[in-house]
Amino acid sequence: MAKKALHITKGVKNAPSVNPKLRAGKRWSRSVAELAKDIIDGNLPALAQGITLVESNAVADNENARALLHALMPHTGSSFRIGVTGVPGVGKSTFLESYGSALLKSDETARVAVLAVDPSSEVSKGSILGDKTRMMELGKHERAFIRPSSSGGNLGGVAKKTREALLLCEAAGFNYIFVETVGVGQSETLVAQLVDCFLFLAMPGTGDELQGLKKGIMEMTDIIAINKSEPPNTPAGERSALAIRSALQLFTNKKFDWHPPVLLTSGLTGFGFNELDASFDRYRRHSQSKGWFDKKRKEQQEYWFEHAVRDGVFELLRKDEDWKKDYEALKAEVALGNLNPFEASAEMVKSLKGKV
Repeated sequence: MAKKALHITKGVKNAPSVNPKLRAGKRWSRSVAELAKDIIDGNLPALAQGITLVESNAVADNENARALLHALMPHTGSSFRIGVTGVPGVGKSTFLESYGSALLKSDETARVAVLAVDPSSEVSKGSILGDKTRMMELGKHERAFIRPSSSGGNLGGVAKKTREALLLCEAAGFNYIFVETVGVGQSETLVAQLVDCFLFLAMPGTGDELQGLKKGIMEMTDIIAINKSEPPNTPAGERSALAIRSALQLFTNKKFDWHPPVLLTSGLTGFGFNELDASFDRYRRHSQSKGWFDKKRKEQQEYWFEHAVRDGVFELLRKDEDWKKDYEALKAEVALGNLNPFEASAEMVKSLKGKV
């Protein structure tokens, strides 16, 4: 008699392979004070738990999230924050895994965190969150931490809570924090409000080297790397670098005397990483000597304060049923073309009289 093709084993309750700590119970096993201490001590599971807490939209978690951030703030601010974006297909994740691994190998004091913001559907608000699987080797290192996070369709491709996650990583002792963005053009400008230095990755020999280098991108780009420029692609990389350097002359750069270098690199082989190290170091020292480094961070603090106030006021207003009803009605009129957004917003502002 032929053997059955499929053998079904009866399930076992409370299988030994299931961590008993993961069974039903309190969501947060640590108090906020304990969680903060563990994060400061560099405990990676605690860091992951803390980020999950601050990312939570549950009302019950808001107070604990604020308390955790308050406890950790004195331990933040010491990292070098680097934003990484680029043209589609440039290989950001491969580049980051390779460069992050090289940093850890060359510097025993280095601790590398990657906050990878995945592409997300505007319709479903979901994402594949594949960056962690694409950086498996880096993720195994004891001095590395990778956190994929859905962008949720947010303008700028940066997850709503990425700033809080960045602060928690700093409190945990990570001194290099990379924010890998979605890479969708000028909507990436929001990342400039999170980082100290902005790295743009381009590709050689595609004929569209300048595709992503529009004015908005150029105003926030500090270093440009032509990725995938390892031999035999180096000549093509050099031609692309020349085209980009020529284009850079058309832009008036930043608030201090810095001219973005254009480098050749390879995430596959590590080609050009020494030059990139030197450029990061030179940028950091130069921006600090000009006072721009600290000034930029203060401006970012002000930006996020205003951002949080706007969000908080809007959420507070949405709890007012009458205001919410008016808001939804005007929103529908805008969608139908009966009102333009400016007229509708003016009506909403008028409706705030007596409420704030």
